[in-house]
Amino acid sequence: MILSTLVFAAALGGGASAAHSACALHGAVRYEGSCTALIEGANATLSLAPAAAVTSGAWQRDEKPGRVFAGKLSGGDDPPTPVELELYGERGLLRTQYGWFAASGVALSATSLSFDVDATREVAPSGLDRDIVLRARQLLATDAVWNRADNRRCPPAATTLSIYCAMERATIDVTGAFHHRRPALQVVRTIVDERTAGRPYQHRLMDYNNDTTTTMADVRSLFDQALERIERAQH
Repeated sequence: MILSTLVFAAALGGGASAAHSACALHGAVRYEGSCTALIEGANATLSLAPAAAVTSGAWQRDEKPGRVFAGKLSGGDDPPTPVELELYGERGLLRTQYGWFAASGVALSATSLSFDVDATREVAPSGLDRDIVLRARQLLATDAVWNRADNRRCPPAATTLSIYCAMERATIDVTGAFHHRRPALQVVRTIVDERTAGRPYQHRLMDYNNDTTTTMADVRSLFDQALERIERAQH
C-alpha cells in the first residue's frame, strides 16, 4: 500500500517526520529503477520517459517546468499506476495517484535520473489551488445546482454538481486538466475526514455529499474552511 498520509506541510499543521525515498533510475530512452520506501513494505519501481507536457493540469501560475516525464509506478500488491514528474532545475514535483510529493536533489544525465522524495508530506497548495476552491464555491452555490446523488461521474454537460464534481470542473476551468490528488482536493478531503470521524465512508467526498445530514451550509463552510487553510499555508 503506497503511503497516502494526508499531511501537507508544517503550515497546514502536519507533524510527520521526513522519510525520504531515494529514486535511482537508469536508461537511454526510458529511465527505470527503484524508489526505496515509496511503497510501504516494498521497494517501488518507477518507469519514466520524456513527455511534451504535463497532462493533469498546471501546478502553479508563475513557473513552468523545464522538463517533464511520464510513466508508471509499481510495486507491492498495487497494480501499476500513472505518474508524472516535472522538473525545475534540481527540484521537482512527483504526481502520483496517492498524492503529489516534492522531489529534491534532482540529477539528470543522458543515462540516469535520480532524486529524493519525501513520501510523508504532500506538497502544499499553490495559488491555483486557492482559485480552484473559489471556482468550486461559485459552481456549487445553491441547492438548485447541488447533485445529492453523487457517483463520482462528472459529465461536462451536467447542470447539477456534487462536491466532487464541482471540484473536478473547477480544476479543469482553472488549470486546464484534472488530477484527483492535487492539493486543493486533498485539503477538502482532510476537512471532510475531520468532520466525519467515525463514519464508515468509503469515498469521502461522495459519501459526505450524499449523507442526508449534510446541508448546503455545510458545503459552503467546507469550501470556506478549505480557503482559510490554503491561505494560511501560503503565508
